[in-house]
This record gives sequence, C-alpha cells and structure tokens, in this order.
Amino acid sequence: MDTNDYILMCMERSKDLLLEYLKDLSLEQTCYQPSRISNSISWIVWHTSRGFDRRISLLDEIEQVWMTERWYEKYKLPASDKDVGIGHTTEDISKIRPSNVSDLINYYESINKKMIDFFNSEKSKNLNIKIKETGNSKAHELMRMVTGTFQHWGQVNYIRGIIENRIWYTGNTKEKR
Repeated sequence: MDTNDYILMCMERSKDLLLEYLKDLSLEQTCYQPSRISNSISWIVWHTSRGFDRRISLLDEIEQVWMTERWYEKYKLPASDKDVGIGHTTEDISKIRPSNVSDLINYYESINKKMIDFFNSEKSKNLNIKIKETGNSKAHELMRMVTGTFQHWGQVNYIRGIIENRIWYTGNTKEKR
C-alpha cells in the first residue's frame, strides 16, 4: 500500500465515523454546548470540515468547496475562505449553526470527493513539495489533516456521550484485536 492509499483509507474511516457520530442527532443536540465556553458538535464538525477544505484546496491548488458550492449560505455566515474557526470566541462558536444536521455531513462529503480527485491526479505524486502559503510540505499538511480529523471526532464522541448521558463509543467491537 502506498502513502496515498493509506491516507484515503484513513479518511474513508473518518467519513464513516462522522456518519455514525451524527446519526439520529437533532440540530439542537449538535448545537448543544456542554458549558458556556465549550465547543458544540456543530462547531467541531464545521471547523474540522473547514480545515479539511482548506488543506485540499492548498494541495490541489483549487478554490475551497466552501466558496464554490456556497456552503456559507447554509450556515448563514459571510462568504470567506479565511475563517476556519481558529481564535473563535464563545459568541463565534454559537453562530456556527447549519440549516440542518445533513448540511454537516454533506459539506464534509463534498470535500471528501475533492480529496479523492486530488489523489487521482498528478499533483498527489510528490508529497515533498512545499506549499507556498504554509511553508509545509504536502505530506505534512496531509498528516495534520488525518490526525486533526480523528482528534476532533473524539471530541464529538465525548460531547455525544454528555448529551445522551452515557458512555458513547462506536468502535468496531467485532474487529479482531
């Protein structure tokens, strides 16, 4: 297995987990903040997707899906390709409210399609190339994409457990360990 196939496998798992983590949650539940200064599931998924979108656009040298597909409209946010949530205040977090839960999933899946297109292109062949905007290699940006996504999905898992007042884990318990 080469590096690109491994990253695609990781991100496919990420997409499957997101679908499971959001299954049967209401919009109110995804917007719930465990405390006044906590992130909500909606904010975490939005932030993770925005970071994913930004990285794929940098790697593939294309415009972000957020802009081309006008996802900002579904979130009732300004048309900006710069805001990915870094430095958000409690007030900013509470403004990240999609029109419905499926918007969280559909935005992520749209970026995922762009990622697959990238890995099927010549631009994915040399991951040692430095990205001018960040100074990082493509490989470094991909590592951050994979690790950041799974870190944030753990946060979603934790908040869902708080919402449902139970231990919440969806690992594959049938998988050989």
